[in-house]
Amino acid sequence: MPTKQPRQPPLRSPMQAEAQTLVLQEAGPEDVDRLTAMEAACFALPWTRDNVAGEMESNPFSHGWFLVRAGGDGMPGEAVAYAFMWETFETAQIARIGVLPPFRQQGLGLKFLALLKERAAGSGCEFLRLEMRASNEAARKLYEKAGLIQAGVTKRYYSDGEDAISMVAALESEETTCW
Repeated sequence: MPTKQPRQPPLRSPMQAEAQTLVLQEAGPEDVDRLTAMEAACFALPWTRDNVAGEMESNPFSHGWFLVRAGGDGMPGEAVAYAFMWETFETAQIARIGVLPPFRQQGLGLKFLALLKERAAGSGCEFLRLEMRASNEAARKLYEKAGLIQAGVTKRYYSDGEDAISMVAALESEETTCW
């Protein structure tokens, strides 16, 4: 079984949000509690600490990411969103993504997706995919705006019986596989 690759340096975006640079920063095992707290703030049915720890420590294909609004004057940045993305061969799968409630409706989700797509393409992935709740119209609009299209429906995917919509986007990449 492949081992996790070392943490990547932050990916800086030329995009600005109110004159602040957005940075894609990889999470590490020391960030499990922080990620668990963000998960609880973002979802009505959040992953448990064990779920988050499993992503960080047991899944060799999973990488945790923060979207950080870089601080000015050398001040540390503030994490405003997070995601778990699996990079397996030619496909990157967003397993979970959330923007903290105070930072929603500011375009940060779209910018975060753009950085994740850039990261996945840079790792050699050819496709980005995810599943979303069929009832989540706000997410669907965001993903469509980010260039994803509906690829299918999985009936009763979620524990409460709700269907999942599978969405996918082709990525531009010079590599043939990602690990």
